[in-house]
Amino acid sequence: MSKQYHVYDPYFMEVARPILEHEVYQQMKEIKHHSGTVFDHCVDVAYGAYQIGKKLGLDCRSIIRGGLLHDFYLYKFRRREHHNVCLEGLRHSRLHPRIALYNAEAFFELNAAERDIIAHHMFPVGLPRSREAWAVSVMDKISAAAEYGERAGAFAFVYSCCLLYAGR
Repeated sequence: MSKQYHVYDPYFMEVARPILEHEVYQQMKEIKHHSGTVFDHCVDVAYGAYQIGKKLGLDCRSIIRGGLLHDFYLYKFRRREHHNVCLEGLRHSRLHPRIALYNAEAFFELNAAERDIIAHHMFPVGLPRSREAWAVSVMDKISAAAEYGERAGAFAFVYSCCLLYAGR
């Protein structure tokens, strides 16, 4: 596995392990995402959202599973030649949650909260319908900002503060 999993608590690992060790899910280790991989991004989002969910008394099992599967789209976003990068980004923002949900349903049994997390995590493009989906969506934005920040030298402080708050 990509990261050292001893930093995650036993409940997180109990819920996450079947997804993390799934053969198809492992393919995400090869797909770049900002400054890391899609695999690592999804683990970071799931764990951060889980920590917030614990503090708020939310459905942590659904948060972990939905967080791990929110970007289960299995392709590298690339701008198509002769297309506007902003429009391509919007297209990806609208399309990838549907692809991730399709893939997740093909390999895992999902509940309604997990489907909502995956399908609606791209706020403001999608509107989360549950508190669990909001937790994942917020952590997704924070994580992405930090990942961009590692490259650009900004936002890492905000991400670190959120992880500290989340108890990581």
